[in-house]
Amino acid sequence: MVPLKPLIVSLLLFFFLGFPSKALDETDWHNDAFLHDEEQHIIQRRAINDNEIRATALQIWNSVKDLNVQYDGVTHKGKPLKLFTENQRTLRLDPYFTRLFGFYSARLGVEDGCVRSIGCKEAQNRFIENISQNNGPISILYGFLTKKGLFKGDYKAFKEFLKTMWFEPYNRSGGTVLDSSGFEHVFLGEITKKNAVVGLHNWMRMYDEELGGRFVLTRDGNYFPTAKPAVSDVSFTWNGFKKKGTTFFMKKSPAVETALYTLCFMVRPGQKCPIDLGSFQLNVKTFAWTKDKGLIGTAYPEIP
Repeated sequence: MVPLKPLIVSLLLFFFLGFPSKALDETDWHNDAFLHDEEQHIIQRRAINDNEIRATALQIWNSVKDLNVQYDGVTHKGKPLKLFTENQRTLRLDPYFTRLFGFYSARLGVEDGCVRSIGCKEAQNRFIENISQNNGPISILYGFLTKKGLFKGDYKAFKEFLKTMWFEPYNRSGGTVLDSSGFEHVFLGEITKKNAVVGLHNWMRMYDEELGGRFVLTRDGNYFPTAKPAVSDVSFTWNGFKKKGTTFFMKKSPAVETALYTLCFMVRPGQKCPIDLGSFQLNVKTFAWTKDKGLIGTAYPEIP
């Protein structure tokens, strides 16, 4: 039996050789095997038209009902600005998702707890299993990617593929400390050595942080709400540090968001990825981590 970890790494290298990267030596691109794979997957991506992407995104979007979330975004006398209404203070979040929060350090330059924690690895496995239920968003994504030749393997292998793509740790701050991952950056947020907030594109994370008093909505720059019912753009302070605008999907589960971002990462990496949400259309932007093109660096919706 082929060891699973090397297999997943090989798959990631195989499927993302079309990305530009400074990690590979210049001469590697002239190797016939590298060139063949690069050309093959660029051709496969280009063969997928925007309407096919929109149709798949809409199927993913509609596969899970909106959660009953009420947003506020207005000032109440004597109270600070809130993203969520007061009667949403006891909203039950996805436990498989929130279980992961405590393992990560927001501060870049500090090794994340997941690097050495067996408990975190188990929590990651449970999260992937939970979002990958049959006939759900990830199942739809898998069907599309296999049909288009962008993934070759069974569903079990695809779940391992996702886990590596989203959870494999890497260094974002410079140096060797494994302080970041695609999952942490996109869903949880990070704070740089210069005290800038980066990432954080998830409403459940914002809800949990606002409930704990660490996330404070502000009026400067971009401001909630937008005219679009399924996506928003807000400015805020988090742990006392500002971010002047972050976009996020509203009311959807982590399964839907993971599937949409992965779809765009696979078919339109580093480009505008057109998706259809039923009531309107927009673009998603995804970028690979510069030192390993198979890992997600960031992903977020663009508001038209």
